[in-house]
Amino acid sequence: MAGWRYFDAPGNANTMLLMTDGSVLVHTDGHRDRDWYRLTPDEKGRYHTGRWSGALPMAAGRLYFASGVLADGRVYAVGGEFTHPQRPAREQARGETFDLRTGWHPIHKPSPAYDFVTRDCSSMVLADRRVLFAGPDDMRTAIWDPVAEPPGDWVEAGRGFDPEHGAQTKQGKCDEETWTLLPNGNVLTVQLDRTDTRNAEQYVPSIDKWVSAGHTTQNLVAREIMGWYSGEIGPAILLPSGKVIAIGGTGRTEIYTPDPDSQQPGTWAPGPRMPADPGNPYSPDGAGYLTALDAPAVLLPGGKVICTGGPTRKKTDPHGSNAQYWSGPTQFLVYDPASTAGELQPLANQPRHHDGDTSSACLLLLPNGHVLYSCRRNVLGEYTPDRADLAAHASWRPRISTCPASLARGHTVTITGVRFNGMSQANSYGDDFQSPTNFPLVRLTRGAGTVRYLRTFGFSSMGVATGSTEVTTEVEVPAGLPAGRWNLAVIANAIASPTRAVEVV
Repeated sequence: MAGWRYFDAPGNANTMLLMTDGSVLVHTDGHRDRDWYRLTPDEKGRYHTGRWSGALPMAAGRLYFASGVLADGRVYAVGGEFTHPQRPAREQARGETFDLRTGWHPIHKPSPAYDFVTRDCSSMVLADRRVLFAGPDDMRTAIWDPVAEPPGDWVEAGRGFDPEHGAQTKQGKCDEETWTLLPNGNVLTVQLDRTDTRNAEQYVPSIDKWVSAGHTTQNLVAREIMGWYSGEIGPAILLPSGKVIAIGGTGRTEIYTPDPDSQQPGTWAPGPRMPADPGNPYSPDGAGYLTALDAPAVLLPGGKVICTGGPTRKKTDPHGSNAQYWSGPTQFLVYDPASTAGELQPLANQPRHHDGDTSSACLLLLPNGHVLYSCRRNVLGEYTPDRADLAAHASWRPRISTCPASLARGHTVTITGVRFNGMSQANSYGDDFQSPTNFPLVRLTRGAGTVRYLRTFGFSSMGVATGSTEVTTEVEVPAGLPAGRWNLAVIANAIASPTRAVEVV
């Protein structure tokens, strides 16, 4: 039965990243915004009764930054819209990576050439395992190759492979943009340019250019609220159908269909709107709907999308004279691709909230199909979907092609198969919380529900919806793993493959 449970976190939790061993890395406010804690599931694979470890402090404090999981299993944190005043801006701009075995390490980013990748920058791990970045102040983008020598290689992107002399092809500023990885390897975004907020673009890695992705039929960007520029937008989730639902800061949604030709614009069509919010003077563009002014969304294994929104509210900026507008108190909503309803439906089981909540929270899909919810408090919520929403279509499931029958403790093995990266990145927010989960996890089960996750790394692809293309992953077999017979499954976005019987020796 669907419902929520709650458990304590070691601090005010915000960004959450799923690690390749099934644990969750959680960033907390406080202590100069440096600390992370790690949540490891218990012997039954449950998170609410899991074990916390840490703190795991970064060198630089940062809040609202670019993040993601690399193909080698590390995670990165770059930039920060806010950083502790004692930390120099250049240190905050450089970024860091985290390795499960060795902790945090600085990223080598040439300065000042790439200092534009800073503050609340956007990022995306591309299918070819490199990382696309953008700074908030202009139209420049950059690509970081995390395994090149010297450790990490940077090049300016979007100039047709001529970073020094090629024309910049990005048309709009990158500030506050939500990026979505498509099955063809492109990166889709709705432009937040003040002059044309219905314009969409896509980065095409094969030609190193930004090209048109058409125009939305409705405005998704909350431009001005009571005379103040907002520029906020909501999440955008790739669906198993290959389409994208983009949820606007205005309370409107649009459905994007890519063109078969990766360099052509594709098409947009109106999607279901958010529930009505009549009479609210702060409603952007006079739309009269609930809004998603910075908000998360998550794709459930069965294909539905959970997102958040709320009435537009005014909040005075304590650091200046500008007014700020946010969506809250939070309401959880559901998008069902199979429904023809003109409005997003409320989630039947709403979480417990406190006064002051906004929709600017973080949602993370766990390997068991549950959804973790953080909202900058020292409590996490865990949502258990109902059985139908956990049931994935058979054609979406990973399938193992080759796997050793014996796993030697203390050694590494290679597993090959299809759909190891899932049908989507599954989680979306925008430039503040980036936590995609399009990589394979390996789960062992046996006996009375005993569950172990093995660390995976060395992914041959970081794409999505890779179809019949075979993908490989390296798997570390811990020296302390109990010997004997286990059932092994590969999991991508909480969808498990058929199991293989293996012997741990």
